[in-house]
Amino acid sequence: MTIVADTGALYAAYDADDRHHAHIMEALELEAGPIIVPSLVLPELDSLLCEHLGVDAELDFLDSLANGELTLEQVTEADLVRCRNLIAQYRSLKIGMTDAAVMTVAERLGVLRILTVDLRDLRAVVSASGRPFFLVPWDTQA
Repeated sequence: MTIVADTGALYAAYDADDRHHAHIMEALELEAGPIIVPSLVLPELDSLLCEHLGVDAELDFLDSLANGELTLEQVTEADLVRCRNLIAQYRSLKIGMTDAAVMTVAERLGVLRILTVDLRDLRAVVSASGRPFFLVPWDTQA
């Protein structure tokens, strides 16, 4: 099944010392379908990888995109409108544009499965269809 990945989950996959690393790696091993990375995740993840793990981690991530392990999905103008609406609707959460883009891309693609370590924000937001997002690996452990 297809899954949309957020920054925190992807970072955890690269950082063996991250407290979520084992859960994320286990979830990724079980994924048979495409792992979608919204384009707005790139700068945030790049910054984290470079700052905390170095250039080799950044290069590994770029290799994963180039060789098809991860699939880049461009954020559209319509997605940005939806991001704005989510940020306004959930103002008190301060979800930010990147998390809003993850949810928006998931909605547009009809994929309510999100690979994440951010339970607080993503658990509180309801998709445009009125259904909650399925948060991997957390909802698979229930």
